[in-house]
Amino acid sequence: MKPSFACSACGFRFRADARYVGRSVRCPNSACGRPVLLRPAVEQAAAAIRAPAAVGASAAPPVAVRRSAVAAQGRVLSGRSRWWLSVLTVAAICSLSLVFFQGSQLWLSAGSLQAATSETATGNSSPAAPQSPPLTPEQQEQQRLSEAQAALEKTRIDRLEQQVLPYLKQYCFECHGEESQEAGIVVHDLRGPDDFLADFRRWERVYRMINSGVMPPADHTALPAPEQQQSVARILHAELYEFDCRIVRSPGRSTLRRLNRAEYNNTIRDLFGLQITPADKFPQDDVGEGFDNIGDVLNVPPLLMEKYLDAAEEVAGTVVDLRDFSKGIVLTFAADALTNGGEKPTVDDRGYAWLSTNGRLLAKVTVPADGRYVVQVDLTATQAGDDFARAALVVDGQAVHEAEVPGLRREQQFEQTVELTAGEHEIAGEFLNDFYDPEAPERRRDRNLGIRKIIITGPEGGGADLWHETHRRFVTSRPREGSSVQQAADGVLRPIMRRAFRRPVTDEEVQRYVTLVERTMAEQSETYDYGVYVALQAVLVSPDFLFRVEADPPADAADRALNSFEVASRLSYFLWSSMPDEELLQLAETGRLLDGDVLRQQARRMLRDPKSEALSRNFAAQWLNLRNLADVRPNPEVYPDFDDALRKSMARETELLFASIVQEDRSIEEFLSADYSFVNERLARHYGLTGVQGEDFVRVSLAGTQRTGVLTHASILTLTSNPGRTSPVKRGKWILENILAEVPPPAPAGVPALEEAGSAAEGMSLREKMELHRRDAACAVCHRILDPLGLGFENFDGVGRWRDEDAGKVVDASGELPGGDRFAGPGELLGILRGRKDRFFQAFTEKMLVYSLGRGLEYYDRCTVEEALRQLKSGGNRFSVVVEAIVTSDAFLRRAGRRELSSGSGSGG
Repeated sequence: MKPSFACSACGFRFRADARYVGRSVRCPNSACGRPVLLRPAVEQAAAAIRAPAAVGASAAPPVAVRRSAVAAQGRVLSGRSRWWLSVLTVAAICSLSLVFFQGSQLWLSAGSLQAATSETATGNSSPAAPQSPPLTPEQQEQQRLSEAQAALEKTRIDRLEQQVLPYLKQYCFECHGEESQEAGIVVHDLRGPDDFLADFRRWERVYRMINSGVMPPADHTALPAPEQQQSVARILHAELYEFDCRIVRSPGRSTLRRLNRAEYNNTIRDLFGLQITPADKFPQDDVGEGFDNIGDVLNVPPLLMEKYLDAAEEVAGTVVDLRDFSKGIVLTFAADALTNGGEKPTVDDRGYAWLSTNGRLLAKVTVPADGRYVVQVDLTATQAGDDFARAALVVDGQAVHEAEVPGLRREQQFEQTVELTAGEHEIAGEFLNDFYDPEAPERRRDRNLGIRKIIITGPEGGGADLWHETHRRFVTSRPREGSSVQQAADGVLRPIMRRAFRRPVTDEEVQRYVTLVERTMAEQSETYDYGVYVALQAVLVSPDFLFRVEADPPADAADRALNSFEVASRLSYFLWSSMPDEELLQLAETGRLLDGDVLRQQARRMLRDPKSEALSRNFAAQWLNLRNLADVRPNPEVYPDFDDALRKSMARETELLFASIVQEDRSIEEFLSADYSFVNERLARHYGLTGVQGEDFVRVSLAGTQRTGVLTHASILTLTSNPGRTSPVKRGKWILENILAEVPPPAPAGVPALEEAGSAAEGMSLREKMELHRRDAACAVCHRILDPLGLGFENFDGVGRWRDEDAGKVVDASGELPGGDRFAGPGELLGILRGRKDRFFQAFTEKMLVYSLGRGLEYYDRCTVEEALRQLKSGGNRFSVVVEAIVTSDAFLRRAGRRELSSGSGSGG
């Protein structure tokens, strides 16, 4: 039976594995969640000796404390520490015999107990001490477990002292000790087992280096035996990764995040319905953990603040129509806005649309009020025959004016005042007297009429307001009799602020912005619309708009559940890179969004929405490094057919495959195994596919080809190549990081480049040069992992075309992976990788979790990943299952008060 513990704050009782004694964990009671130290029974027993025991009381269950007093002190354990542990053990045995005494409270010590026992044995006349009742079965089990816990703690300490510390001292201190800290890694300051999680990322790096055999380097003066190195790696793995997710848990904490450039543009689009991208002028966003939405790197430099002000002015000026209507409106229709029999006319380089036979060029006009309007037509003509060209102004099908247009090919204007009623009208210029004489000189052979623009001004005397559609949609209330400026501005700004801030707004908040409208009108003598324009700028530079604000938990709480509006924002910026839509906001207002079933249903709805293509553009493009493709410059002498059109087609193919898996909710295994893809004519020709024409992308079968999944996409193969040749090392590294969830160690300092290593061997194949390169022991450790993965794709050249020969030699794409798996080409290698799909699923889930949370993963996030993988397996590996597992996890729905757990939490023995 697992030992029992109790939260000292709320009294909640729970059980945990014995190996976690000494850890600091969160109380499993969701209403509490405070830190609990899992205290060994030996320490509790000692405490019972030091404290008075109530008459007739039974032994209390242990409460949480650190694994041992030694671990809490954070010092390397020594003989003195073990002596203290022995004292505690003796004290525990004594206390278990004495804490059940009947009678008044007694202060006992080990010495007084010994004296009392001695007196009884010699027949001393002093009264005999009361006998303690026998231990209950549960207490006996607790005692047994306490002894096991103490033994486990001692084992961890012994492993550290006897294996890890001697290993580090002999093989690592020279380069990573007090005097030298190569690569910024220090290992000499390890004091106890709990230090591993206290500085998890540092020790994870150390573990990866030791486990992969990279450290110590091959040229080190002494090298450990493989068995010793593997043993130390296993100990480090246990300390870093083996803990109980039911006990060691934290939702983590993301740094306050501003909207990145893509999120800003998308939010403006969805907030106002505008197709403008003001964030394109912002500085580039920094990248952390492989993504540009990571809170730790999204700083706000002074230049960005200036750009925020400029963008707010641009957006507010697009939303609010500030035209002066006091003198009427001016509507201009250029030639390309006119129609000829329902068709757009051809416009020449001077801006004229020509009527080569009798007919009309027409504009559809909406006027705001009844009145007199001036219609101006700018036109010209060519001369043929004895008569000038004749043109008519036609309003709603009736000619209201005719004029002659001399054929001088010079722009001429004629105006006519017409009476128009409020509403829509058709105003046209009509050609009346077409003429053609094939026998005449060429310049006087054909009479035609050209129209450049039609301009309508009015109504006479002004006073009519004709705001554009966006203005009318948002400026929905105006000061009138019975409606003050304050009331009107409130009616305009409150709904905008609710959506811009992604939450309800208070009356006090709205009043601050309403006051801007009033002061602009009163102090600057500006119009009401201009006041709204100023207030809207203030909304768009507010931290509530620019940042995704999440409240911290109370000071006495370890974490807090996000409210429904914070969850709505996390969900929408995860799946859409944009603000929540009205459905999400309404579900947040009613609180229903926090229901797990509703949250899953909303996630599925959002994945089906076209806006989920943001996952392709932002998540997939960064996960697969597609954005780097824009910087790749293949050597034109080696690859003369490569151009920007092909580059864009390559990237689009991969984005469309990702989008199809998302929107069709297919298995994420298809990233590796898809037997279909999306190509246009340019990319199809590059692949040697037939039957595809035009610029539009179509879905094609890859059956009978050498291509399967993203690993054979030209985009991936090109961005993992060098300018003039393939790069098996880059390809292997890309697969290791993005497909197999492994981080290859950096190349040791001073290792020669491949070209230098093979410079003495002219005519060698790339494989032969790499084999020569691997003769350097410092290189061999990494390259034995990287090279086979990359060499397996050597049938694809540096821009992703299939080839059977390279430089006149048959391409050898065979190899053997660590572990003994052999392959004879890319098809067999892909089969091996598909057989390791669990590692790919882990890599994919980790990347998506990072992207969704906007922060790097900590050791306790392994619990979220493992739960997502469990759900993925039971859900057919579908894309939506990963998303649902993430958005229903504590990591997504809660926020910790601090970034890390205490140093005593988490690791197992």
